[in-house]
Formats: sequence, structure tokens, C-alpha cells
Amino acid sequence: MKATSLKDSSYPPEPSNEDLDRIAASLQVLARSFNQARAHEHLLQEAGVRLDRAGAALLYKLHTDTGTSFRVSELAERLGIDAPAVTRKVQQLERLGFVSRDADLEDKRATRIRLTSAGEATLKLVQKAHKKRLARLFDDWTAQELRGFSTSMGRFAEVLTKDMEKYRD
Repeated sequence: MKATSLKDSSYPPEPSNEDLDRIAASLQVLARSFNQARAHEHLLQEAGVRLDRAGAALLYKLHTDTGTSFRVSELAERLGIDAPAVTRKVQQLERLGFVSRDADLEDKRATRIRLTSAGEATLKLVQKAHKKRLARLFDDWTAQELRGFSTSMGRFAEVLTKDMEKYRD
């Protein structure tokens, strides 16, 4: 097998239209499957938590920056929804004990939202159920196929993340 050299004029390879069409179609299936409300509801049931999709998304955003708290406006921006919707969801999650509000030291009129230990525990149940679902999808794959896919998806996610940075406001 010939190693590809950086000096090789075919590097990086030009994707064929067939490859690009297959990738685009696959990404559509991925987006649809991970955004399907019924699948998400089933996942939450499997996790054994009383939480809706929007609540899970908010908890996950708080979790990604552990130890950090956010203003409602910051959460709204990160979630891509309006601040009043976030305020309502925060109020619901606060009643459930999943988030708490702390005074904002920089602005006494504002509060900062943080994940509580109960919220963290709930999110861990959801993540565990999600991993079980993913594992089931790879039941017929070899370890080598799975490792290759994992590596490729990780690389693709890195490139996609860098590309998305161009479009941030």
C-alpha cells in the first residue's frame, strides 16, 4: 500500500460527487435521528427521568462548562432560543432542583444559573441511556470498524467545529 505524501499532487484528494452526495444524505439521517422528538422522549423514558427535551438540552449546556454559571441571556445564545423561553425552562428546572440561581457579582440585577448535584445526576442518567442506544447501533460492527468510524467522526467533528467558528456572530 502506497503512503500518501504531502508532496503528492492528489493530496488532499478531491471528493467525488458520489462521495459528497452519500455524506450529505448520511448527515441528513443523523440530524433527523438526533432531532426526532419521539426518539428523544424514548431516551428520557429509558433513562428513567422526568425531563423534557428542552430541559435536557439546557442541563447539557450547563454541564459542558462544569463549575461555570451563566446568565439567562448567555444560555439563550448558546441554545439558539429566546431569553423568555430560557427563563421559563430555568424556572421549571429550578422547581425540580436541577438548577439554582446565584447572584451575579458583576450585575446585581442579574442572576447566574448553575447545575446542581441533582441536575448533574439526572444528566448522567440521560447520558448513560444515550450511550446504551449508541452501543446498540454498533452491535454488528467489528472493533476495527468501530475504531475507524470513531476516529473519522472525531476528525470530522473537529473540522466542522472550526468551520462553524467562521459563522459565529
